[in-house]
Amino acid sequence: MLRKCFKTQLALLASVILITSAGYGETFSFAIIADPHIDGNVDNKAKFISAVDWIISNKDKKDIQLVFVVGDIAWGGYRSDRKLRIARAILDRLNHAGVPYIPIIGDNEIQRRCEKEFDHTFNKQYQYLRGVLGHWRKAPTPVERKYLQNFSFDYKGCHFVSCDFNSRESGDEGGELHDFAGGSWPWFRNDIATCPKAKKESIVMITHIGMFRTGFGSADKFLFSQDEMDRIKSFLYDYREYVDSNYAGHIHQNWHSVVWSGLFTTLYHVRTTDETWHCRQWPETNDKGVTIRLVQVNSDGNKVTYRQHLEDAQELDVNDGTQQ
Repeated sequence: MLRKCFKTQLALLASVILITSAGYGETFSFAIIADPHIDGNVDNKAKFISAVDWIISNKDKKDIQLVFVVGDIAWGGYRSDRKLRIARAILDRLNHAGVPYIPIIGDNEIQRRCEKEFDHTFNKQYQYLRGVLGHWRKAPTPVERKYLQNFSFDYKGCHFVSCDFNSRESGDEGGELHDFAGGSWPWFRNDIATCPKAKKESIVMITHIGMFRTGFGSADKFLFSQDEMDRIKSFLYDYREYVDSNYAGHIHQNWHSVVWSGLFTTLYHVRTTDETWHCRQWPETNDKGVTIRLVQVNSDGNKVTYRQHLEDAQELDVNDGTQQ
């Protein structure tokens, strides 16, 4: 009788463990801040601080474990008042709160001739990330006098890869693959080809400039040429089962686009995030919120799933945000 009761208890315990594992798995959230533009504008800085404050206040409730700052972070200033250093000091509060942040270079830092300064300012942070993120890889800088910021890492069933596809041509705010020895394009191709692929849709691509075209000439001049997009799509076709989304900023809108191969094959999604300050761009509404994209990840099973939430850091009553 006791043996039978013991077996029953073991069976119940096994069922509980199985159900719990199936329901939760490897789950976490990451946040995206886009285009804070810390350039001396007092309001921009205040909105940026609000975004960081919101993440710290909600990190436990929302299970936020990583923060990506997807370019156009800061530039300019005089001597001890360099804006990149000011932005880094604000972001360092995330580290202290136990939420590592990943800085990504944008076209504005480059066009303002601050790419070398960006490299020096955030080098310590990249060294810190090497110690806290799995299988951290970062390409050496500079290459051909370009400080291309290319890196990747693994985290809870996902592979994150960030490539610097910002043009180095003066006045050009569009994308550029940098296809030369040591450049971004060969580094990206190698990283995607050799990274772990144990789970479907596990590869997440983070760039400042989204890897897509809108079909509107006024917007596409700030993105990639059709020829470059053809090369991107041709390469990623073989990895379409493993690549989920490309998260970006740059166009100052919350935008979702599907990148197709032909008429029916989805290669990946592009999800751009609005700036933290207010810069109205057609066709968006007159939204003056401090936007943070929150992505909930569940990597249980053989396929990773993602839920999108757009949060307003100015909202006093924290809710689940809108989905996009």
